[in-house]
Amino acid sequence: MELINPRTFLIVANLLGLLCALVLWVQAKSFPADIGGLRDWAKAVVLMGCASGLASLRGLIPDAFAIVLAAALLLSGELLLVIGLLRYSGRTPQWRPAVDAVAGLVLLVAWLTWGSPSYPGRIFIMALAHIAFFALGAWLAQQAKPAGFGSRLLSAMFVLGVAVAVLRIATLSTDFAGADEAFDRDPIQQVYLGAFSLGILGLSIGFILIANERLREELEYLATRDPMTGAFNRRAFFARAEIEWARAARSRRPLAAIVSDIDFFKKVNDTHGHHVGDLVIKDFARRAGGMLRLPDILARFGGEEFVILLPETGLQDGCRVAERIRQEIEKRRDKALPPYTVSLGVAVAGDDGPADLEALLAVADAALYRAKQGGRNRVEA
Repeated sequence: MELINPRTFLIVANLLGLLCALVLWVQAKSFPADIGGLRDWAKAVVLMGCASGLASLRGLIPDAFAIVLAAALLLSGELLLVIGLLRYSGRTPQWRPAVDAVAGLVLLVAWLTWGSPSYPGRIFIMALAHIAFFALGAWLAQQAKPAGFGSRLLSAMFVLGVAVAVLRIATLSTDFAGADEAFDRDPIQQVYLGAFSLGILGLSIGFILIANERLREELEYLATRDPMTGAFNRRAFFARAEIEWARAARSRRPLAAIVSDIDFFKKVNDTHGHHVGDLVIKDFARRAGGMLRLPDILARFGGEEFVILLPETGLQDGCRVAERIRQEIEKRRDKALPPYTVSLGVAVAGDDGPADLEALLAVADAALYRAKQGGRNRVEA
């Protein structure tokens, strides 16, 4: 019984896969360089599509192309899927062992085609290879970031590939005796080829989704972060601070703000150059940020000025945090940088505190001004 025309089905599925490969290739040319693996995935889909196309011509072209070359292209494509995932995750792939393994499998397929012809043997070897590659791909996809719908779909498609290969091994004993005609007449082989082709299409869509999710995450990070220090920028600070302000108002819990300024920063720039000044700003952001809790918000407002928001923190605790930061900065941790200090002003929103967020920051800024007037390298509340 012929469920579908497998040749036509493979052609349609592979054309859709090649369209997805084109999308991946365009993405690779336009996406940031740190999103790696896109070209590998595009090449993999093309190779696997070509392999399916050659397999669909079984009986019309020599077995050297329809079986051996198709197996080589298919295994190379699956290898590139894994290589692409490794590069996407920032890992360095090891080519030599993988290429040697693929070459050995192709030679074994060639032997089972001409040396000791065995259709079940070829199916068994190729299915084992699929299980190995797809299982590794599922594991890597599960670890891929961001952990969104794209990574889950990708992992599911790899798991589907493993399941189809296992099912193919389990049903080897039910194949028709006439192996040369199996492509056209065996319904199990038709279902296997159809599921495999749909799996390639699903993997392609998964790669496109996960790359777009990664790009969106990076764009969101760039839109909300100061590029030099990684702290929140002014716009992102107010977006998050308004949420904390509303939460503090509902729960009637205090909300502390710290405004800080690096002392005599212009002198640092004039004496040591702007490059060293930038390193000082980065050093402050790193060390101050390392002393904060997860809910706390550190933002760079411009130049050497930073603002810190401390949810559920009263005036006394806010001053303690500011004093710890001041003492930490006073210690010269990095001997390559000139010694520097910081002044900080603290204010708290409560029942009798500032009426809104802007007023809270204005009070903290006034406290910072008093700290500078009082000799710098100090905390004022």
